[in-house]
Order: sequence, then C-alpha cells, then structure tokens
Amino acid sequence: MRHIATFVFFAVVAAIFFGSIGGWDLWDPDEPRYAQVAREMIETGSYALPHINGEIYPDKPPLFFWMIAAASFPFGDVNAFSARFPPVFFGFCLILLTYFFTRKIFDPLTALLAAVILFSTEGFFKTSLSVHFDSILAFFTTASLFCFYCGYTDKKNRVYFLLSWLFMGLAVSTKGPVGLAVPLVSIVTFLLCRKDFKTLKRFSVVTGLFIVAGIVACWLLPACISGGEDYTNNILLKQTFGRLVKSYSHQKPFYYYIYKFPFHIIPWSLFVPGACYYFWKQRREIPEIRFPLVWFAAPFIFLSMVSGKRGLYLLPLYPASAMLMAKFWRDHICLEVKGDSARHQKLFMLPAILIFCIFILAGIGINIASLFKTVLSDMPQSSQILLLSAGGLICFIGILGMVMLYSRFRLRALFSLVSVTMIVLSAVGVFVVYPYANTSKSAKFFAQRINTIVKPENNLIASFNPVLFNYYLHRYPIRRIEADNALLEMLVSDERIYLLVKEKEYLRASENLKSRVMILDRAKIKKTTYYLLVNREANNSG
Repeated sequence: MRHIATFVFFAVVAAIFFGSIGGWDLWDPDEPRYAQVAREMIETGSYALPHINGEIYPDKPPLFFWMIAAASFPFGDVNAFSARFPPVFFGFCLILLTYFFTRKIFDPLTALLAAVILFSTEGFFKTSLSVHFDSILAFFTTASLFCFYCGYTDKKNRVYFLLSWLFMGLAVSTKGPVGLAVPLVSIVTFLLCRKDFKTLKRFSVVTGLFIVAGIVACWLLPACISGGEDYTNNILLKQTFGRLVKSYSHQKPFYYYIYKFPFHIIPWSLFVPGACYYFWKQRREIPEIRFPLVWFAAPFIFLSMVSGKRGLYLLPLYPASAMLMAKFWRDHICLEVKGDSARHQKLFMLPAILIFCIFILAGIGINIASLFKTVLSDMPQSSQILLLSAGGLICFIGILGMVMLYSRFRLRALFSLVSVTMIVLSAVGVFVVYPYANTSKSAKFFAQRINTIVKPENNLIASFNPVLFNYYLHRYPIRRIEADNALLEMLVSDERIYLLVKEKEYLRASENLKSRVMILDRAKIKKTTYYLLVNREANNSG
C-alpha cells in the first residue's frame, strides 16, 4: 500500500510541477533578468562571461544560465517554460533525493512523510516554481551531503567522498561560495561533534578543495580572462566577501531568519515547538536525528551571521527540516498504532486547531470573493468554477478536521488532511491563481504596446535599470540615464526620443519639463507605474 501511495504522490507532484510552468509570464524583479542573461548568452555566444543589457553581468556564476539556454534551444528563444524548467526539474529531483536520503537514515514511512512535507512547504514550492538559483543549489548541496553520508556509513568506499566534493563544485558553479559553505559546515560540524577525526581525515578536505577549485576554474578562468580586472574583482571579492559583512544587497539583522523562516515552512512550522520538545526528551533514544539536525542547525547559524539575507537563501536546509519533521510525525503515528499516543496528542492539538481554523476562513474568504464581481470578473468561467470549488473543498476539510479533533483524534488523518489541503492549494495556485494574477504582474502586455509605437530604429532610453524591458521588448542595450537628465536630453534633441520612466520620477519633474513631453502610454506592473514618454516638439515635427 505504501508503494502505491508513494507512486501516486510523485505522479501528482510531477503533474503540478510540470503541468503549467509556462502558464504565466516571467515576473519582475528576478525572472526577466535571469532569462535575459540566458538570452544574451545564446545570441552573443558568450557562454563563459554572462551579459545583460549588453554589459558584463558579474553577479552570479554561469551554470544556471547554461541550463536555461540549453532548455531554450528547442524553442529558439528563452520563454517562460524554458526559463522555469531547470529550477522546476531540480526541485522535483530534490524531493526524490530527500525521499531516498530520509529512507537511508530512517525508514520508508519517514521518507514518504519527508517528501510530502517538503513539497507542501510554502517556501520550497514557491521558489521551485520561479526562475531562481536556489532549488538547483539545494539539490547539489543535498546530493553532496547524501554522498558524504553514504561514504560515512560505508567505511570501505572513498568514491562517495569524491562525489560529495564534485557536487560541492557544481553547487559553487551555481551560486558561488554558499554552495561550498553549507555542506562543508554541516559535515565538519557533524564529525567534530562525533569526535570522528578518522572519518574527517578520510574525507580529504585538501584534496576535495582542489576538486572544487578545478571545477570552478573551468568557467572562472576563461570568464576572468575575458572580463578583465573589474569582473575578477567583482566575482571574487564583492560577490563573496561583499555579502558577508555590511552587505551591499539584502542586508538584514542576524536574527532575521529566526522570525522569517517559520513563515516559509507554513503549515509545518506550527508543529515545530512540539517537535523540539519531543526531540529534546528523546535525544538519547534517537541518535539517527543527529546528522539532519546538524545539517540544519550549523548552516542556519552560519547564514545568520552573513549580512546579506533573503528567505529563499535557506532552501538548502529545507530537506533537513523536512526529515526532522517527518521523524516527529512518524514516531507519533507509530505510537498511535500501538495505542500509546494519548499523552503525546497535546503536541498536535493546538497547531491542528489553528490550521483548520485557517482552512475554514480561507475557504469562506474565497467564496465570499465571488460575491464581488470585480474580483473575478476577468477570470475565465472555468477558472472561477475551479477556484470556488477549491475554496469549498478547503472549507470542508477545515470543518472535517475540527470535527475529527473533537470526536476521534487520529494523527494519520490529521497528517493526511493537512497534506491534501496543501497539495490542493498548490494545484489551484499553478493552474488558476498564477495565470489570473499574470495580467497585473507581467510587463509583457505593456511591452507589446510599446513595440507598436517604438520601432527598432527609434531611440529608446530609460531612467531606471531596464532589465525588465530588455527581456519583453527583446531589445538591448537600452541606455540608462537619470530621470532629470533624460528629460533634458529629450528637450534639447531634434531627434525623436522615447523615454521609459517611473511615475514617481515623472511627478518629481518640473512643470516646465512635463509640459514639453507627451505621455504615450502607461501601465501599472505589480506596485510600480511606468510611463512611456516622447519629446513633444520632435514628435510634432515628425
């Protein structure tokens, strides 16, 4: 029966992951940028040295862009499907790897629970379906730790350790030094805690670092030779040490992840206090949790000390958290089967009440939204029906869960209800919500209108970083000038000049400047309104 459940689960995951990844456009800020880097890589043939808007892009290694480029060759260009395919593919592979890794450490039931928990975690699901490095990075770091653990348990085979270093090299080639830091900090901390200096010696840190350096050098040396001193300093210094202390990007306090991480592993974060209490009480009886515990805790502390932080940076730790949460659930489900779970049910009761209350309110909210015609008016009727049905189902599951809690409490039923609801929400997200939100979040429609006005031979400039429009206008380079200087340049030029400007920059301009330009079009994309301007006199003379 468990084999059937495992097969059905992975089939559903594959259907959700791959069924509609091209169903909505690439959204600002990151997705169009990374897609444009891959497009320029294809069109210029500069695969060692990435470019964007015609300039060198030194922020990230090229492996991720190679993957997007490879996925885009059958289409002749980078589109939403080909850009998302690599992170979605490796996200799916990460769930598979988590299943087999958990099975090796624990047992098949815990492995299935861990796979379900990882997939239904909000942060993992959202990141894996977007054009980001992190699901690929998480796969390589997890593969590195899996190979290490195989070598740790198989004392005779050093090939596993070499493979571990190989995956670290690929992780570094995906997103830089964090690909080395996460597995290496985990492994060294685990061995030191175990006082296993013999295995630490067998792990051959010096040899391994040479392997990582060799893999990285395959792309870094040609890139540095082509990019020159500025690129070398940027990729080696700014992108590494520049994020450690007083980061130039996403600087956050050291405690940022402590309050942010629980929101990214909803709904399972509600059970974390009970899991911590249980593992502390049983710390001597379940020594097998030590490796995933160190894997989570040591890099969490390390990454908290790094100045630059984003919630998705913790994605390499999600498999470890899923393993630990699965072990917590598995042990109590087995206790329930033996009839010895009454004293442990209080660890689950309050979180379950909160979750089912949220489900009920969410389901009611979705159905109330249908009463306001403006909310769903432009949604296709089939999507409206699907969304309202999902809302009704979620509300029903919430009510069913509350009835179950106060009649016949069963942990297996509780886990199933929570998991099924999260899977339903995931499916509704990719097949209904994301496509529906596309009209307000995509720049494609505004770009299509711009292309009917601005011809390829016309002069187009921007007062902001134009990477969003590079991709959708299929135009690069687009010259960037500060808003006031751009407006002045338009006024003194006899040539017709078109300017992309943000609304807040346009409103700050003087009335004299605004009176001498014409607004041709405008659009609100996410929370930002953009204007397309033209110099009035040149336009009239033209």
